[in-house]
Amino acid sequence: MPDEPERPNWVARIATVIWQPSLVFMPFLIMGIVLWLCPSMEGASGYIVREEITFSNLGILTSWYACICICAWIGQRLALEIPRMTIMSQDAIEPRTFYLALSTLAFVGVVSAWLAALRAGPSLIELVRTQQFNLLKDALYENYNLLYSLRYTSSLVGGYAMYRIVFQRKLTRLDAMNLVLLLAAAAISARILILQAVIFSGGLAIRFKDIGRISTRTLGITGLVLAMLIVTLTWVRSAGSYRDYFGVRNPVAMTFLEIQRYVGAPVQASMGVARIAAHQPPRGSLSNVVAYVTPTFLHPAHLKAEDNSGGVAAQWYLHDVDISETLTTNSAFVDMYGHLGFWAFPVIAWSTFVMATVGSYFWRSDNLLCLIGCIVLYGFFELWRTYYFSAGSFTFMILAVLAAAGAASWATPKTRLATPNAEAAA
Repeated sequence: MPDEPERPNWVARIATVIWQPSLVFMPFLIMGIVLWLCPSMEGASGYIVREEITFSNLGILTSWYACICICAWIGQRLALEIPRMTIMSQDAIEPRTFYLALSTLAFVGVVSAWLAALRAGPSLIELVRTQQFNLLKDALYENYNLLYSLRYTSSLVGGYAMYRIVFQRKLTRLDAMNLVLLLAAAAISARILILQAVIFSGGLAIRFKDIGRISTRTLGITGLVLAMLIVTLTWVRSAGSYRDYFGVRNPVAMTFLEIQRYVGAPVQASMGVARIAAHQPPRGSLSNVVAYVTPTFLHPAHLKAEDNSGGVAAQWYLHDVDISETLTTNSAFVDMYGHLGFWAFPVIAWSTFVMATVGSYFWRSDNLLCLIGCIVLYGFFELWRTYYFSAGSFTFMILAVLAAAGAASWATPKTRLATPNAEAAA
């Protein structure tokens, strides 16, 4: 999918291999398996009794991820054969207008979400005292408005700001504002937005061949800063819970337990559901396929989650698999098998083929429309823990990029499109 950087270092070489739909989920899947196998404080990892590894459940899960890899690879290859549109050329959209338009959408989404949460939830003083900012998210969903979903656009503008600061050595007030918006959205929504921003930033660096021009030292410092941010946000949002339930007071220990819980629990659930699939009659129905071909805000009422988890299905397997009921993103496999049974295999095959084709196609853009490719690729990254392609935030981010591209295209002088360079790029 990506091109090789002009002066690749070891980071660039690894990134260009991983940065494709058929492989991008592998690092976290492997990390999850390793952390699942590691010992943990009782209950802190999201389960107590670890599932056994058998030929049957291992065979089902291996077939599942092999299906994803193969179908995504076919989609990637097909995307190379589709002619590019004119708007994908370098001079087709004005980048500053695009950035400003996308930043405006993020600002509206984050500010409106914060105001709504503060009106419905506890005061900031109480949140700081109890160190449970996650209560704001619960308050936000008490009277949810689709306008608040624009807050997820903050990961796009935050990622672009990171790209400009780290790889282009540029910093403006708009970049600083977008980093603040990213942190504000992460505080009220999820720390995963920071990881999204990092993935989007890295994607832009790979696409525009900047990742090979940065030193390993700079990448290390950037990684350290991000790690400190994640530790801080974990402490701010969840310190009270870890202190009260597990007696953990060290922020670094809290963060490790949070990561182990986050990436290890989906492996536990997947192994358990694969065991169920191998030894119990099939469940689910193809009629539930609507949950995977339409955004969550268009789902029928009986398929919508009641836990404000962004559309993740209810945990039907709680009585058969030892997993905490507070965990809602326990792999795409357990979600889809619960709805579709073994129909999940052809559905995931088709959806990953289509998404890989669409994402790889827009990835070829010579302008910021390639962010659509980054969004789709992030959806593939999430497949180890949830089916993100039907999430409302996935749809809203793509629509936000298209809206910003439309505004930037309208603002671009038409004479620029007739230049020899633009014609060559097209």
